[in-house]
Amino acid sequence: MVNSRLRSVYFGKRSPLSTSSFVASDELPDADPYPHCYLPIHFWLDEGLVTKHLTMHPMVGRPVFLPADIRNASGNGGGVLFGYMEDRILSHFAKFKMEVYQQTLRVIFASLKGRGWDGEPIDCWDNIVRVFHPGILILSLDGKEAAYFNACQAALADHPCPKCLVHKCDLHQLTKGFVLRTSDGHHESCCSEGFTSDKKIQWPPWDPFLPFTSKTQHFLWDYRFSDPYAAYSYDTLHSDDLGKWGHHLWPLLLEVLEERGCKGAFAENMREFSWWPGLKHFKEVTTIHFADGQAFYGILKCVLPCIVQLMPLNDPLVHCIRSYQRYRLMSGMHCMPMRRLDRLKELIKDYEHWCSRMSEKYGKDFGFFKQHATSHIIEDICTKGTSNHGSTRPGEGFQQEAAQAYNRTNFKNVTPLVQVQPAPEPNAAFRFGVHASSRNIEPEPNPEPKTASPGKLPAASWRFGSPERLVNSKSFEQSLELAGFRVHDFDLMLRDFIAEHYPADQVTYKECIQIRPYKYAHITYQSLEDWRGVRDIVRCNPSFHGHTRHDSVLGCLFARLYALLRCKLENGRQIDLALVREFKPNKWKPKTRWAGCQVHEEVKGYFLLLMDYVIRGALLTPVPGKGKENLHFFVDTVDADMFLRADQN
Repeated sequence: MVNSRLRSVYFGKRSPLSTSSFVASDELPDADPYPHCYLPIHFWLDEGLVTKHLTMHPMVGRPVFLPADIRNASGNGGGVLFGYMEDRILSHFAKFKMEVYQQTLRVIFASLKGRGWDGEPIDCWDNIVRVFHPGILILSLDGKEAAYFNACQAALADHPCPKCLVHKCDLHQLTKGFVLRTSDGHHESCCSEGFTSDKKIQWPPWDPFLPFTSKTQHFLWDYRFSDPYAAYSYDTLHSDDLGKWGHHLWPLLLEVLEERGCKGAFAENMREFSWWPGLKHFKEVTTIHFADGQAFYGILKCVLPCIVQLMPLNDPLVHCIRSYQRYRLMSGMHCMPMRRLDRLKELIKDYEHWCSRMSEKYGKDFGFFKQHATSHIIEDICTKGTSNHGSTRPGEGFQQEAAQAYNRTNFKNVTPLVQVQPAPEPNAAFRFGVHASSRNIEPEPNPEPKTASPGKLPAASWRFGSPERLVNSKSFEQSLELAGFRVHDFDLMLRDFIAEHYPADQVTYKECIQIRPYKYAHITYQSLEDWRGVRDIVRCNPSFHGHTRHDSVLGCLFARLYALLRCKLENGRQIDLALVREFKPNKWKPKTRWAGCQVHEEVKGYFLLLMDYVIRGALLTPVPGKGKENLHFFVDTVDADMFLRADQN
């Protein structure tokens, strides 16, 4: 159930607030005469370089009721810049860094305290006066900032988690529950300066925060609807991409490959990995030190087919990487109904199992905080929505804006940094128009979106692009032979195909069939992730940026495109079809058959496929090794939709 008071309206678009955190509205009084509403706030804080030598900490707040496309956009995301915290100030007081954080944030959030309890009447855009009670619902912070913000000890402490009281010896246990930190409990502990006897708050005698809170009091303890420990949210960027994978599994994988003398072969396999739109291609994956979480995520998506034949038989490291792959894709979904939450719990349990098996073989210690953070993701999704809302990835884009703003100051007084910039987006658009005019280039007024409008699919789910010259069917058959495609009697095959699928338009051998080939197609389909319209670009091009591209598609079966054709009959009918080669399942098994592993063999014969039967694009990459040219691994990690389609089967 969603309370009608909790449906916020933003420019006519309704955004239902439906997680269990909004039970806070039950504490609000009834209309007197103005309705009272809970105003959840998303707060992001992170350090970043504004110059090569100066580090500052921008702080951005944004209302949670904003549409996700705005709130999770790179940069300010519809938020407000609260201010900056200079790193040099903190370095002068390194011993009291946590106190400096608390005092600085206390000043910034001072106006929030009274309004959280008493409310603030605001005349809304629909001419209705509402009383808003603000509170911090989501804290988007990395591990270091979370330790300072929540006034708890850092990752190497005995109890490093900002959300619970887990001991460092239990950080590897992902399915075990631990006592959660709460503002009421810590405040009571601080006030009593010892173990409380209140039966409602029974703290363990080993509570690490008990002696610490007597010196550092959190500024949010007295705020309404603002529990800092519950608000700290799971961060897929630092906990997953740069954490479990980038700092732990990936270095271990490189170490194992180096011991086996296979790093060079692994790099070669990555270079030969099939191309896919949006999937980064790596030429030197073993010699470059990556610091970008998106690069690590791209490596994760395509690593298994490249390492499976280089690792030992039934290696637990391969199974562990696969279990982490599935967990990462499922936890990053933008829509999480209960059945997916249940599936996520199963995947977490499977990941914990293979981590244990891998520790037995390779001696890897999984007792680190970012591993433990996995145990809180289910709770965070239930209380604050999907994990993308708490990710620090969108906020990282604000560091560029901070650097640009700093360059407009005198480099001494940074006060202008926090001044409101009037309409920076229109200014940027104006500057783009000026630069385009100076180059005598007309800026494109309405660039084509990368995705279709949510929930709206076009009448035809495909659109061809990059047309070539018009030829007849017999001339096209000759061009196929010159290109090296051994298609036997293409003209006859085309006429029989039309007669079978369009009996009323059956063509005689005397009639001419005009064909216009195309080099790519846009395929629009409804994503299983969030049921919105999305688009794939599949290419059929002998030379695309120096590479031959014959992408694959998913229909009733997997098939590789060798020609995209629009056929025009003499009666005026146009038929869009593709010349393809079918993929069939193969019984060959790799050294380690991971969960969901599918091997397909590309059949040598060609056949025609109506574009009406194409669902979306698909990625199948060749199995590395000689003698396996026709065998391909199906890659289900290209996006969430493909993963769900494969996981359901």
